[in-house]
Amino acid sequence: MRKGGKRFGRSGAALGAALLATAGFPAIAVGQQAQGMPSERTGPMAQPPALPDYAEPTALDGGVAEQVRPVQTMRYEGAFFTDVRVETEGEGIARPVPAWQPDAADPAGLRLSHTGSDPFDAVWVERQFVTNGLVGSSVDMGRVVALTQLVNRAFVNNGYANSGVLIDGSTRNGQALVLRLVLGSLGEMSEGIAIGWVGDDSAGLNERYVIERLPSALSRPFNVFAFERDFRLLAHDRAIDSVDAGLRPGERPGAANLSMLVRPKDRFDLYFGAANNRAPSVGGLRLAAGGSMRNPLLAGDLLSAEIGFTDGLTDGIASYEAPVFDPHTFLILRAAFNDVAVVEQRLADLDIESREWSVEGGISRRLVDSPLIPESGGWSPARSLDIGVLLAHRRTKTYLLGEPFSFSPGAVNGRAEYTALRFTQDYVEQGTRHVLAISLTETVGLDGTRPTAPGVLKPNRNFVAVLGQASFAQRLTNRLELNLRLAGQYSSGTLYSGERFSIGGENSVRGYRENLLLADRALFASAELAYSLSLTGMTAGAPAFDWGAFRLAIFADGAIADNSEQPEPFPDDVASVGASLAWVPSRAIFARISYGEALRDPQLAGKRYLQDRGVQFRITLRPLEF
Repeated sequence: MRKGGKRFGRSGAALGAALLATAGFPAIAVGQQAQGMPSERTGPMAQPPALPDYAEPTALDGGVAEQVRPVQTMRYEGAFFTDVRVETEGEGIARPVPAWQPDAADPAGLRLSHTGSDPFDAVWVERQFVTNGLVGSSVDMGRVVALTQLVNRAFVNNGYANSGVLIDGSTRNGQALVLRLVLGSLGEMSEGIAIGWVGDDSAGLNERYVIERLPSALSRPFNVFAFERDFRLLAHDRAIDSVDAGLRPGERPGAANLSMLVRPKDRFDLYFGAANNRAPSVGGLRLAAGGSMRNPLLAGDLLSAEIGFTDGLTDGIASYEAPVFDPHTFLILRAAFNDVAVVEQRLADLDIESREWSVEGGISRRLVDSPLIPESGGWSPARSLDIGVLLAHRRTKTYLLGEPFSFSPGAVNGRAEYTALRFTQDYVEQGTRHVLAISLTETVGLDGTRPTAPGVLKPNRNFVAVLGQASFAQRLTNRLELNLRLAGQYSSGTLYSGERFSIGGENSVRGYRENLLLADRALFASAELAYSLSLTGMTAGAPAFDWGAFRLAIFADGAIADNSEQPEPFPDDVASVGASLAWVPSRAIFARISYGEALRDPQLAGKRYLQDRGVQFRITLRPLEF
């Protein structure tokens, strides 16, 4: 970091730029966020990647392997078979799991052979009976039955719970041994799959939405391992709250029936909140109302909106997400606005105002989607990786004494406007005792305003900025949790204010006012140790209302900042330590107060507000959750 830079605010224009930038644009903060609302990825109000809850293992109902697999019915004392003929019933090819090897010989000396990636087809089944000497010589029929069971066990061990081999009733002593290779299935949707809704309320979802997310249910042959993977993913689908599923044997060999009871997520969400999470220059206390609706147009889509007010700021955001093409591709649309007036007493006479709007749209694609699965006596965490591309456009108009005036980098006659392309990558890992979320955003400018006057900041129209954020939580005990955050941004040069990295406030270095610093390049880190307790003795996370549920935390935050050109942020590094207390009696109520002790004096001019004294609070009510 370069030293000796000028402070923000050395001139009236620079001060106005800093104040307007801190006004920011709409954002949804922790504890007040609508269901699934996309947050700002870059700029002063960029949100940290949201951490999901710790994973909770789910299970299928029913012993599928024992109930559904084909069974042997014929019984002979002895027999001679001239050859073996395998007749296949059903569709598809059964393939063993990678690296599968058959068990050693059983007590009767029978064993299976398998090489490479040989499928479990008629040729493989025939070879087992030949290599075990059950064709062309007199044999005990018990050995034939035992080998049939051994083959069936191989199918079951590889997930083909309702596939296997039967000895056909047409088999005659002294002739060919006729075997039926049954490749099992669940049947068509109307036959083998029954989907019900809790309370007979689908909340806008439909059977097609569920089936499209269970491709293994219609695969041939049916594999319970693949189905378990899809089932676990479905249970954590963004539109589904929970799923109960059971597999039962059908009326014929190889047939099975699947019954499912689905509870969709609540269709509507509504919240009201109050927090001192806006810059004091525009009125630090923000009152907000927001909500969301699931499945308004398509099964699985989400429409969200929020509006907020301070003494000098009105802001709003609306977003829409919908699955398109397939379950792994999403359309993302977002629009935001704010109308700002500086109300801080020492600057009120300058009549500084700003009007801003932004739109963003694009596509997100999930490349990796693996569920929480049992592994070596424990659980392998769920993992997902999404990539996306977004086209963004932002326009800001600023005024001084009622006339257009340029405060921020790139502004011409008070107007700063640019278009940019964003490439996004999001990785989430969700275990039973840890969760991790990593977000990367690469932004490339396509076009924008660029002043020609000498001595003013001129962002490159084709600017490049890379923002990385990571959040991690580790459950140390049932009540003690470690939370870590890391974020940083690098830019190729001076950025428009809407792309700069913000330091200070609720989502950054606590103990300082919101958006104290805006910088082209910055690095932020935070560590927090939190303890959940209940004065009533109820279990942490219990669904019932617990008036005595609290969360105590101690934290340490820090950040450094740098600009590509003068003026430099002042101070160029800040840090704090502090504590917070949250009251979390239920999903309907959230209240938190925190205090951060600033370790570096920002030397602010004028009145010091509650944020400047290190105190921040948030209250959120969700009436539909009561």
